[in-house]
Amino acid sequence: MARQSRLCVPGLPHLVQLMAATGARPLAQDDQRMRFLGWMSEALGAFPTRLHAYSLLHDGVWLLLTPHEPKGLSGFVQTLARRTSRVQSAAATAQASERQAIWAGRFRSAVLEPSAWALPAMVWVDDAARRAGLVAAGQVWPWCSQSAHCGLGASGGNAPALQLPSAYWALGNTPFAREAAYTQLLLASLHAQRVRELEQALRRGAALGDARFLQQLTQLSGRQLQPPPRGRPRKA
Repeated sequence: MARQSRLCVPGLPHLVQLMAATGARPLAQDDQRMRFLGWMSEALGAFPTRLHAYSLLHDGVWLLLTPHEPKGLSGFVQTLARRTSRVQSAAATAQASERQAIWAGRFRSAVLEPSAWALPAMVWVDDAARRAGLVAAGQVWPWCSQSAHCGLGASGGNAPALQLPSAYWALGNTPFAREAAYTQLLLASLHAQRVRELEQALRRGAALGDARFLQQLTQLSGRQLQPPPRGRPRKA
């Protein structure tokens, strides 16, 4: 059976997860993460895309972005994956070592309802390093967008430009108020149910939002995005 094409809706935020292959750690070193940030900045110029949040961990990348055209999402993420694989394959050749897969197949993505899920997804992305045990609660992982969102300065020398969603701007009337409110959201972390919903949406490659939002996307995409009712169908 042919694989279903990726759901991409220009103008809406997309949560993205790019995971390394088993045993691979393509972003374990500071120089690798710094180089990856530079590639992200270049890819933003090549593919019309607004980047809202990111986290670079040893074995994966978390992104929240809004593509402006259908191919923007895949073009942006696949460019990053290919450049990483190319550099590491060249390094393996130079060391006369066996080449291994870098990434675990296709990246995962989910379309989000902006008003309800853009902000929780930002928090989930910025909190990825704490969940992975790389930093303690209250500490800042330097290879993510948390610093920019909390008013702590740029994340790094090659940090890509961020464009904040409207849900973030609604947190307060001043930069300080927005940064303080967002910091409190991070410290509180997401409710377990919301985390499960985000993870499930990524696994399904579907959309996350209320019934009206999913119905609108169903009409737009021609896909059934709402889960079918439980139980046996009623007899006519």
